[in-house]
Amino acid sequence: MSPYNHLTLIDRETILIGLKTGLAQTEITTQIGRSRSTVSREIKHNGGWQNYSAAAAQANYKHERLNSHR
Repeated sequence: MSPYNHLTLIDRETILIGLKTGLAQTEITTQIGRSRSTVSREIKHNGGWQNYSAAAAQANYKHERLNSHR
């Protein structure tokens, strides 16, 4: 079992709303209860600060989980 909880679609949508409304990264992390590095990596790996998409991020997550060999 994984030692941490994966981001949910709701977490990803909260990140998207925070980015679109101009919230600081620390405010977003407080809202979803995750570390700053987790949110930063999530944004970086899924379109960046300007092009982040919660739907695409969730699809990428599901694709990666299906192809993992755990």
